Amino acid sequence: MVNTLVLAYAGAALPLLMLFAIQGTPDVYVVSTEQVAIQVVNGLVGSLGIIAAVPLTTALAAAAVAHRSGSLPVPGDAVDPG
Repeated sequence: MVNTLVLAYAGAALPLLMLFAIQGTPDVYVVSTEQVAIQVVNGLVGSLGIIAAVPLTTALAAAAVAHRSGSLPVPGDAVDPG
């Protein structure tokens, strides 16, 4: 998931980086611009959101299954469809 997120943000930032390349802007200036900083922060915040969401949703799903069946599921046990 994190690789997909990185590729999505890189794809979103590609037009901006192409604009800098066409203009011949020095690399040191490009790295220090606000637009690049915004893209970096967006990538970090999105990654942290994904990293936090996966364990949280897993815990909620386990709690829902435990509440429905009355106990925590054991790997390998058959699930009662009823």
